[in-house]
Amino acid sequence: MQDIIEQPSERDEEIYAAWASGKTLRTCAREMGISPLEVEYAIDRCLPPFSSASQLRAYKRDLQRLDDVGAHYYTKAMAGDCDSAHIFARVQERRSAISGWSSVNIRLDPYGAQTKQQPSRYDKITAAIERIAHRHNGNGAVLAPPTVPDPETPENPDRPVGGTRMPDGSL
Repeated sequence: MQDIIEQPSERDEEIYAAWASGKTLRTCAREMGISPLEVEYAIDRCLPPFSSASQLRAYKRDLQRLDDVGAHYYTKAMAGDCDSAHIFARVQERRSAISGWSSVNIRLDPYGAQTKQQPSRYDKITAAIERIAHRHNGNGAVLAPPTVPDPETPENPDRPVGGTRMPDGSL
């Protein structure tokens, strides 16, 4: 369903001009002798309709204006004017922002930064395995990993406890 668009009257135009000059709704209403709600309706009749088509036109108009301003300052910037280069960069940032091409905002999270400096879980596990695999006694000699007694081997003081059996059954 399409809204019915009322054409603004001359009085609506006067109210709109007063409002556009910076007067508040209450001031306009007092000067015109009408309610603030009637002032709002008059202003709405003077403004373009709010629809997809009007929004698209406004968007395209804004992009064109930014392109025109950007072209002017780009020419001056290429001639060596640093202030114009700064203005051109700001215009391009604004154009990109309204087009949805804004840059990613990087914010420093102190907790996240501290977490990033710590070793990863993989590095911690790898370090723990290497510590176990390379145990040293006080003389720098590598110690064997701890063993568990073999329940099938009878206690024999000449044999190492918990020794590994070979496929033929020998230690």
